[in-house]
Amino acid sequence: MLPLLPVFLAQTSPAAPAPPQEVLQPQEVRALPGRLNSTLVFNSNSPEVVQTEGILLSTFSPAGKQFPGAHLNKLLQGRFDLFAHHIAKAKPPEDLRTLYLGIILHNPGKKPVTVNVLQAASYLSQPDAPFIELPAYTENPNGSVYAGPGDRVTNDLLRNQRQSGWPAQLVIPPGASRMLMNLPIPVRTLEPPINGRSTLIRVRTSGPVYAASLAKFAPSTAAGERAPTLEEWRPWCAMAI
Repeated sequence: MLPLLPVFLAQTSPAAPAPPQEVLQPQEVRALPGRLNSTLVFNSNSPEVVQTEGILLSTFSPAGKQFPGAHLNKLLQGRFDLFAHHIAKAKPPEDLRTLYLGIILHNPGKKPVTVNVLQAASYLSQPDAPFIELPAYTENPNGSVYAGPGDRVTNDLLRNQRQSGWPAQLVIPPGASRMLMNLPIPVRTLEPPINGRSTLIRVRTSGPVYAASLAKFAPSTAAGERAPTLEEWRPWCAMAI
């Protein structure tokens, strides 16, 4: 049997880290295939959370109005788009009245104006299009994949669709107004009581019009709530239409 011999291990110092190196990899920078167009967009998104009634966005003339500073004095004519995204949130939590989002068009001229609704869609976040997380890539050949109301609205318009319930055409008499949109954002059955609505509309008009987006709580009746009428909407945006 061999005797046990002591073993000695030598310690070595760790090698010094290599100095950092700069690596250059040339890449080609390409322009995106699309481009901005000249189509005017009526963009109603501020405030996003709406808890009181009133004017959200108005292009009306300020002349003769109760709140002149709320009007942009901009006539819209020909091809333009209207976008609206707003959230209703009960304030206080027990106030579960339904908030309506309205878009009113006014013809200030002396001839009728025809408004052709080319494409239009509007969806609630609950229950129409809840916000969900999607995979990084998902095929969507028929528009049935979406991650929220704005996504679903865009799907429809990219397919040149006009959602059921939207008129193909509005005729606005001289000096008159018409509701292009009058839709609810309900919260009563939701926990927490918060909901949103996204809307996108493409129109072409035969003459100049003013536009305004407005918020109003549903009037109460013995049978429950109902949608506001044109006459109930008009005082919110103007004193002289």
